[in-house]
Amino acid sequence: MHESVTIKIFGQEYKVRSGGSEDHVRELSRYIDSMVLDVQKRRNAATTMELVALVMLNMADDVTRTKVELEKMQETLNNRIKQLIDKIETVVP
Repeated sequence: MHESVTIKIFGQEYKVRSGGSEDHVRELSRYIDSMVLDVQKRRNAATTMELVALVMLNMADDVTRTKVELEKMQETLNNRIKQLIDKIETVVP
């Protein structure tokens, strides 16, 4: 069941429906709000839409960097597993 949750972003309240927990939705809204305030402090966006666009670009950058980092970690892990398997196979007849 989709519950209605009231969140507040950049001083504006919104009612949203979500299948997730209220706590999770509120946590996400706090994260978004903090990103908006951070971008607002660092840059001088002329309009709310410019501010939203800058926040979305920052979030997209965070996601992209995290994905690249995760892929590198996965590759490192796969290489290490292969090395361990190779060592085991050379020791065990």
